[in-house]
Parts: sequence; C-alpha cells; structure tokens
Amino acid sequence: MAASSITILLKAQGNPPYLQQVSSLVVGNMVDPVTGQFWYQPPAANPWIWENTGTNARSFGLMANYKLDGVEKTAFSKVVIDPTTMAEGEHHVEVTLCTAAVGGSVDNLILRFKDVSVDGVPNGPGATINEWGTDKPQPPSEFYDCP
Repeated sequence: MAASSITILLKAQGNPPYLQQVSSLVVGNMVDPVTGQFWYQPPAANPWIWENTGTNARSFGLMANYKLDGVEKTAFSKVVIDPTTMAEGEHHVEVTLCTAAVGGSVDNLILRFKDVSVDGVPNGPGATINEWGTDKPQPPSEFYDCP
C-alpha cells in the first residue's frame, strides 16, 4: 500500500536578519532520492500536494527554492519522501529549514533542511533529510542561529 496524497509544507527558521530577506519559500525540483539528479519540476508552491496517480508511488527527493533579496537560491540538503512506506490515505509532511553557515562562514548563509515530521511525528515513517546527492555534492555547512 501507499499514501494516496501527501501535503508537504516548508517553513524557515534561524537567523532573523537573514530570514527578513527571505521570500517565496517553495518546493523546488523533484530529484532522484540518492543521486539528486533532476526528475521533474513541480509547480512552485508551499504547501505542495503530491497525488498518487497509481504509477508514481516511489521514493523521491524534493529540493526547496527561495528568494533572498529577490535572487533565487536553492536550499542545501533535500527531503526524501517514500509514499510506499506510508499507510494508505492522506498524510502531512512538515519540513523545517534553518540558516546554515557555508564553509563555517557566518557571512555566507543559506537555508538548509533541518527537520521533518510526518503527521506530527518527528522523523516519522516515509520522510528523511539527506544531502543533495552524488550528482551535485554540496559544500560543507553548519547550522547557524537555529533553535
């Protein structure tokens, strides 16, 4: 069995001055869950709803895009969702992104996937946070100013 639909909500937290410049946090590319290779560009939305069509129930990765002072950025890491490990029915996945210092520099911040919950359960079945993947390794980063 697999989920019939999954509502995915993204939220950001962390460094207040950085977050004041962030707008339009949306689901970005759908990618291979291991390599991070591009598969599909879902509509830019937050929340975004994945629907089981009967032929697409497989593990997938989702990136996140946002604007920083009007310039589009791609958040570090990705959420991997596997509808085949979820019970039949509708599910809600909430993903928290937090500010991270790229290369340890607080002058070079970005949003990075931090936490995920499934139906209110932290790290619930069917969703995990992973690095971008082997197709495009990301630079090292550390969470900064995150609760």
